[in-house]
Parts: sequence; C-alpha cells; structure tokens
Amino acid sequence: MNLGGSPMTDNQSCLLLVEDDTLVRMTVALMLEDDGFGVVEAATAEEALQLMRGGLNAPAMVTDVDLGAGCNGMELADQLRALSPDMAIVFITGRVASLAGRALGPREAVLPKPFEGAELARLVRSMVAR
Repeated sequence: MNLGGSPMTDNQSCLLLVEDDTLVRMTVALMLEDDGFGVVEAATAEEALQLMRGGLNAPAMVTDVDLGAGCNGMELADQLRALSPDMAIVFITGRVASLAGRALGPREAVLPKPFEGAELARLVRSMVAR
C-alpha cells in the first residue's frame, strides 16, 4: 500500500488503485501521482475491501479486471457499491472482452491497456465530476 509520494492537499483527490501486477501497479500509481492525485494501492480485491471498510474515503477507484485469485475487478466494484454508492470506477484491462455482459453504470468506464497517464487522469477527473 502506498499513500502517495506527497502529502494530500485540498487540490488532490485520493484514489484507490487495485492491480495485482506489481510493476503495472507502480507504473499506474506514478502516472496518477504525476497528475496530482493521491493514490492508495491494493494488490488484491480483499485488500481493497479492507481499506474501504477501514475508513478509506476514496471518491474513485481504478481497478484491473483480472486480479488473479479471489474477486475480479467487476465483483470488487459491485461489493464497493454497497460501501460507497457514489464511487467512480475505472476498469483498466488488456482484455476488453473480459467485460462482455457487464452493463456499465453511469459512474463506470473502461480504459483499455496500454494507455497514457494523461488519458487516465482525464478520464478519472471526468468520472469524479459526474
């Protein structure tokens, strides 16, 4: 878990980043931090749920769809809706077909991998503003 490279300020939003691949998680966290976001990282859906149940107040989550063992990103999103109904959720995935059959909600979006940091930051900002 990383609470970001700098202290949170009023101009930053704290995001929950869930990605099981350490290198990808570190890279995405740096992209978001470079765009002014505070980032709390989780490697698994269970870790993310523990953070939220423990009081983390994140207006948005960026999650991979395939999180390895346990819940996938879609199942995690469904569980987090019970804890934080207004949370904006961005699914990042290298396999968009893995989202087949899921109707995205008004506060959900998909960003296919690979992507640019600025593209992710714009999408997160627009989702949080909705």
